[in-house]
Parts: sequence; C-alpha cells; structure tokens
Amino acid sequence: MKTIKELLASHGIELVVMELEKRGYYFDELKLMVVNQNQSEEKQKQVILHELYHALNHSDFNALYTNPVFHSKMENEANTSMINYLIQENDGQFNYTSVLEEFNLGLGWECHLN
Repeated sequence: MKTIKELLASHGIELVVMELEKRGYYFDELKLMVVNQNQSEEKQKQVILHELYHALNHSDFNALYTNPVFHSKMENEANTSMINYLIQENDGQFNYTSVLEEFNLGLGWECHLN
C-alpha cells in the first residue's frame, strides 16, 4: 500500500488505521482518514480509495450528504473511481462477474467499468 500512502500524503491527508464499527471515514475539516484495522489489507485499500475520492471531489458538498439522492450519487461516484483505479492497477485485466460480485454491485454497473 505504499503507493496509496504516498497518494494520501501528496494531498495532505493523514491515515489512521484502528478498530472501528464501520469500514472507514474521512473527516474533511481535519484532513484525516480513519480505516478499520479488522479488514484485510486489500479491503483497507478499497476503503482508502473510496474515501479519497470523497476527499478530493466532495469536500465542498458535505451539506448535501444528508440528502438521500445526493448521498447515493456521491457513493456511486466514489465506488466507480475506486473500481476503476483497481482495474487500471491490474493493467485493465479483470473479470466483470468477479468485480460485480466482489463489490456487491448490480448488473447495471458493467457499463460504468472501463
């Protein structure tokens, strides 16, 4: 995860891995990301990538996060970004079915994967 940690550092985001009830959080006002230590390293990486998208693209929209429509849209964008990063990291080699199953996505998602 060295590359991910360098990416966080380049944006001035501190990462803390600790025991949590949820997978992870990003605290915009503190530029602090907290990730659950009870996940595999791969799951932690996925959470970090998801939260990083929120940090870089949604920080101006925190007030909208309580609205279910905007919340769903922002979560979709963060998931899409995370999945695309992981696919690119594997030189575009992936299995649509395994990606859909791994991230518990519906069949409509295959058109979002590039």
